[in-house]
Amino acid sequence: MDLENIVPTNFIEEEIVEDLKAGRSKEVITRCPPEPSGYWHIGHCKAWIIDFETALKFGGYTYLRMDDTNPSKEQGEFADSYMEDLEWLGYKPKAMVYASLAYFDKIYEIAEKMIENGDAYVDELSQEEQLKLKGTLTTPGINSPYRDRPREESLRLFREMRAGKYADGTLTLRAKIDMAHPNILMRDPIMYNISREPHYKTGTKWCIYPKYDFAHPMEDALEGVTYSLCDTTFRVHRPVYEWFIEHGWNNPYAPKQREFSSLNLENVLLGKRYLKALVESGKVMGWDDPRFMTIVGMKRRGYTANGVKNFIKSCGVVASESTLPLSALEYHIREDLNKIATRAMVVLDPLKVVITNYEGQEEIEIDNNPNDETAGKHKAMFARTIYIEKEDFALNPPPKYNRLTLGGVVRLKGAYIIKCNNVIYDNDGNIDHLECEYFENSKSGQDTSGIKVKGTIHFVAENGSFDCTIRNFKNLTKMEYVWPGKALEQGVSIDEILEENSIYETKAKAENFLLTAKPYDKFQFMRKGYYSLDKDSTKDNYIFNNTISLKDSFKK
Repeated sequence: MDLENIVPTNFIEEEIVEDLKAGRSKEVITRCPPEPSGYWHIGHCKAWIIDFETALKFGGYTYLRMDDTNPSKEQGEFADSYMEDLEWLGYKPKAMVYASLAYFDKIYEIAEKMIENGDAYVDELSQEEQLKLKGTLTTPGINSPYRDRPREESLRLFREMRAGKYADGTLTLRAKIDMAHPNILMRDPIMYNISREPHYKTGTKWCIYPKYDFAHPMEDALEGVTYSLCDTTFRVHRPVYEWFIEHGWNNPYAPKQREFSSLNLENVLLGKRYLKALVESGKVMGWDDPRFMTIVGMKRRGYTANGVKNFIKSCGVVASESTLPLSALEYHIREDLNKIATRAMVVLDPLKVVITNYEGQEEIEIDNNPNDETAGKHKAMFARTIYIEKEDFALNPPPKYNRLTLGGVVRLKGAYIIKCNNVIYDNDGNIDHLECEYFENSKSGQDTSGIKVKGTIHFVAENGSFDCTIRNFKNLTKMEYVWPGKALEQGVSIDEILEENSIYETKAKAENFLLTAKPYDKFQFMRKGYYSLDKDSTKDNYIFNNTISLKDSFKK
C-alpha cells in the first residue's frame, strides 16, 4: 500500500492514514453487521457504502456479518436478502458470517474469562429491579446486592444459566464497570440474558444470548475488524465498546469504533420497526413496495444502484447531522437513468388520430439512447391510425404552444410532419378523434418538404402498440410530516401520516418494442418520465412503475 499516494477525503480516512503510518494498524478491515430483523433501507446503504469504499480505498476488505443475537426478532428471510442487496449495490464481501454460528462459543469463553478476572458477575435482580437501581442522568446508580458475590459463584451460576437451569428473565450476566458513571450505558450493562426463543440458525442449542453492547465489539475483534464504522446513534455506545475491547479482548490491533452522520431524508419514512408494522398491516405491497426506500423497494421502483451510490457519496462522510430533501436523491437517480434508460414511445392519455391520406404501414427507427452511441436503434410503426397524448392537441392553444392545433403542423417522432384538418366529436360533444394529413416527403432524416415546425411529439400506431398498465405513486407519507419517524415517536398514528391514494393505476398504449421488456428493465417514456417493468407483470398485463419524472426540482 502506497500511503503517500492516498489522499484522505474525510476525518475517518485521515485517522486511518495516521494509524497505518504509525503502525497502530496493519490493514483496513470493515464489516456490515446487520441484525436480520428487516430489509435494508437507504439509511443502511450509507453505512454499507462507507464501509466498503473505505476498505477498498486502502486495499482492504469488508465482511457481511449477521449480528443475530436476538432470536425473537430475527428471520432467515432477511439474512438471505442482504447478499442480494450488496450485489445490487456492486459490492462483494470477503465472506458472509453468522455470528451465532461463528462466534457464540468464543464469546461465551470470553465471558467466562471476564468473570474469572472480576470484570463480570451474575445478577439475580429482575430487569425491572435493575432499572430502578440504574439512576438517572443527574443521579448515580446503586450497586446490585449481587455485584460483589464471589467470582467462583458467578462462574457456577453462569454455567448453570447456559445449562438451562433457570427460567427466562431470572438471571443476567452483567459487566462490573461503574454504577456512578455519567454515561448510563456504562452502569453495569447486561452481557447475557436467558431466552428459550428458538434461534433461526442454532435452534435450541443456546438458551442464553449475548447482548448487543457486549457481542458487537467481541465479534469485531474475533473477526479481525480494524475499523468499526457506524452512524452517530452509536456514539454514546463507544465507551462501552472500548471497555469491552479492553477487558474482554485486550490484544494488539484492536478494532476502533468511529461514527459518521446518519442519513436523514425529508418526507421519507425509515426505520425497520415502522416499515415492518406497515408490511404486517397489509397497507403496502410488502417490503419491496415501490413506495418504500428499502433497497428491494427502490430496485422494484426502478432506481439504479449507481444513482443511490452517487447520492450517498455526494453527502460526504461527516460527523454532524443534517436532513436532505428527497429531490437530492432523485437528482442522482435521474442523472443515471438519463445515461442508461432505453427510450420508448408510450402514450399515457391517448387521443386517436386518423391520417386520411395514408394507407398501409411502415417501420421507422428510434434511437435507444441518444446519450449512448452503442445503444443502437429499435423499430417502431407508423400507420394510418395512431395515438398521441391528449395534451399534445389544443383547440385554443396557450402562448408558445408548439404542439398540434387545428390547422397547425407538428412532427411525429421518427416519422412525418402532420397537419390537423378536422376535429371529430362524439355524441356527448367530446373529441372522439382528429383527422390529419401527412406530408410524404417529410420523413425524419429524409425531409425535403421545406415545412418548418416548432414541435415534435411522440405517438404509437394502433396496430403497432399494446395496452399496458401504468402504476403511479405519490409520496407514501403526507408532505406536512417532514420527519415521519419523529411524528410516530411522538404518538401520531401510522394511519394519520399516510398519504391517501399514494398508489394508483392508469392505462396507456405502448409501442410493441416494449413487449420484449423484462422485470426491472428501465425506460424513458419520451417526454414523460422514467419507468421500470414491474415483477407483477404477465404476458396479458404489462405493468410499468413510474420511477421518476423528467423534471428536476433539485438545485445541486
